[in-house]
Amino acid sequence: MKSCPQCAKSLKLIDIGGKDRLACIESKCDFVHWDNPKPVTATLVTTDGGLVLVKRKFEPFVGDWCLPGGFIEAAEHPAQSAVREVLEETGLDVEVLKLVGASAPGRGINVVILFYLAKAIGGEMIAGDDASDVGAFDHHQLPKNICFELHRQMIASYFKDRQFTASI
Repeated sequence: MKSCPQCAKSLKLIDIGGKDRLACIESKCDFVHWDNPKPVTATLVTTDGGLVLVKRKFEPFVGDWCLPGGFIEAAEHPAQSAVREVLEETGLDVEVLKLVGASAPGRGINVVILFYLAKAIGGEMIAGDDASDVGAFDHHQLPKNICFELHRQMIASYFKDRQFTASI
């Protein structure tokens, strides 16, 4: 970002609150680029067959498995985002049981992930919009190629404590 989206003047790095932030050079303009993280949900969906995972259809990590999830839409409640993303990617209707964790992956990835626990209550398990496959796995059947470290940690926590009294 080189120009102010409000007045088109140049932006420059200015120390604001102890951090360098891009801000407009125009004294009458108050624009500051707050590079806040994007909110994301990822959901541990339980079924009689195990925990539901989706195989990624698009980059990053095409062909690897992960929890169903995605970005929260504008004005959408995070739990509703979890329900929507699961339906879009797996074909399953779910009931969100609880929020089980929140974390950020770091390494320049600017998201905050809200992890939910949900149970399948209907629908038909079928790969959706950005999934090439979907499946339910018990602990001993988990695919080796689960792509996101935080997903692997949450899945391990789930199988370690099925009541999910602990979260990461």
